[in-house]
Amino acid sequence: MNNDIKEYTTPSGKKRYGFNLYVGVDETTGHSIQIRKQGYKSKKEAQEAYLNYQLKVIKGEYIPESKGHITFNKLYRMWLKIYRETVKTSTYATTTRYFEDHILKQLGSKYIDKLTVLDCQKAVNIWFNDAPKTYKRFMRYTNNVLNYGINNLELISKNPMNKVIPPKAKNKPKPFTDFYSKDELNIFLRDAKEYNFKYFVFFRLLAYSGMRKGEALALKWSDINFKDNTISINKDVTVGLNNELYEDTPKTENSFRTLDMDAATMEYLKEWRLMQQKTMLKLGYNFLNSDNLLFSTINNGYLSMSKPRQWNVAICKKYDLRRIKIHGFRHTHASLLFEAGASMNEVKARLGHADINTTMNIYTHVTDDQKKDTANKLVRLLEGK
Repeated sequence: MNNDIKEYTTPSGKKRYGFNLYVGVDETTGHSIQIRKQGYKSKKEAQEAYLNYQLKVIKGEYIPESKGHITFNKLYRMWLKIYRETVKTSTYATTTRYFEDHILKQLGSKYIDKLTVLDCQKAVNIWFNDAPKTYKRFMRYTNNVLNYGINNLELISKNPMNKVIPPKAKNKPKPFTDFYSKDELNIFLRDAKEYNFKYFVFFRLLAYSGMRKGEALALKWSDINFKDNTISINKDVTVGLNNELYEDTPKTENSFRTLDMDAATMEYLKEWRLMQQKTMLKLGYNFLNSDNLLFSTINNGYLSMSKPRQWNVAICKKYDLRRIKIHGFRHTHASLLFEAGASMNEVKARLGHADINTTMNIYTHVTDDQKKDTANKLVRLLEGK
């Protein structure tokens, strides 16, 4: 180290210290990379700075001044370390999948100082074709990484993603159909009950409560209050890194809620609990504990997040029914609440939305019967019928 620190005299005659620290070789040019610093008033000050830079190099935290050496992938890895500390594990896992499956495939090898608007536009067009419903999220995350390079690391001065024109679908938007009408829901639940009672109870719970799939899979019997006919939503099952299932807090603060339930659904839950206990006791498991899950593996573990979809597919295939997504039962609940005359705020509270706009934007889909009856409502109002 002592050989790397040099003493020199400024034009004004002042004694100063500086150093050269070898970092490595620039892969793009083949030239050696060195950290050159000077202007230190004492040798001790120069030595401390030298050791600090050396530590950064060893830990991989030093960014060469040759900015073209930094690929988008490398900048992303640096941003990810900061991002990980700001979000829940489930959000982190989803974000990394977006990058690995989509963003890095198009931009990962690009050097950030050479990244052009055209590069970004091509990437966005591909994302739009591959994932038209989520491509704007990819744009937003790419923006976050590049802005980190601008504002936090000062590696680049411009963000080419800002000038990209988002593609638009040429075809007319398809009508929203991911929910059941009242009649469709009754038929589905009737057939589900005949097919498998556990499946029936699960889907009835979704349709009559509006809870999320992860909230339902996280329910324990201690969350069910048979005396007051209520269900407490206070946790969620989510997928973390390496597809590991774990219990997490609900999606938002508003997601903590207590749901009033109808008497019939609660009776079905009682019946299911008794069936579950008998089945598990025959297998040698004690399921009398209130901390047991409503829907679980035989050793009281969390069911796979894909299991409800498998149940849904099996029922619809058996009875030749139109199939909606699992989240569609939440849409169904909201739609039927509106049909029953519930207010926007009532639906918002029951679904656990943090923002009324979420309720308005996603859950104002009405059934065909409501649409047909709109004109009749006006006539009845005007003519007093």
